[in-house]
Amino acid sequence: MGRVTALTLFALTVRAQVPAGAPILLDRIAVTVDKQVIAESDIIRYLRVAAFLDSKAVDLSGPARRSAASTLVDQILMMIEASDSHFVLPTAEGVPALLRQVKMQYSSDDAFEDALNKYHITEQELGDHLLAGARAERFTDLRFRPEVEISDSDLRSAYDKYVTQWKAAHAEPPPSFEESRANLETLLTGQRTLDDLDKWLVTARMQSHIDYRAAAFQ
Repeated sequence: MGRVTALTLFALTVRAQVPAGAPILLDRIAVTVDKQVIAESDIIRYLRVAAFLDSKAVDLSGPARRSAASTLVDQILMMIEASDSHFVLPTAEGVPALLRQVKMQYSSDDAFEDALNKYHITEQELGDHLLAGARAERFTDLRFRPEVEISDSDLRSAYDKYVTQWKAAHAEPPPSFEESRANLETLLTGQRTLDDLDKWLVTARMQSHIDYRAAAFQ
């Protein structure tokens, strides 16, 4: 028996779920990252959930799809590195807590369900999206934050900029350097962690075979 590909398995699954005689529409591959696949439906689902969380209209244009696909590629690259590094990331057990944070923004369960229906997404899809974001955030902290070093000179420079901005918006004197130190260190550490992530992603993309299928972004 020949090798069964992931696409073949997908097709078999679809056929098993579709009544006899009904037309079969296969999900189109949008991006491949080495041997992993991002389907066009993955991109559309990402855009719908992201729009739901931002309370914005859903943008399914070509440029929006490409941007979403790039984010999904980055998530795959981060998860590969996390696995290789044996990082412990959030699991599905944390999804209910993530969902509760979103539900708190709605007046009732019915209002929450109505909003999901408006964006044509399910609670499961929302939970998956939130979990992916939590995993990416934890990966970033574990992989890059320990390497960040903030000097006293860095803090002094950041404080000078902070004081300038403060004086432009407030009449009273700004907090002292020592009072601001902890917040400034947290801010600088976060900024440099994200900068290091961006640099790493550039290299990771170059070292991977990533193929964007143009037809999925038109």
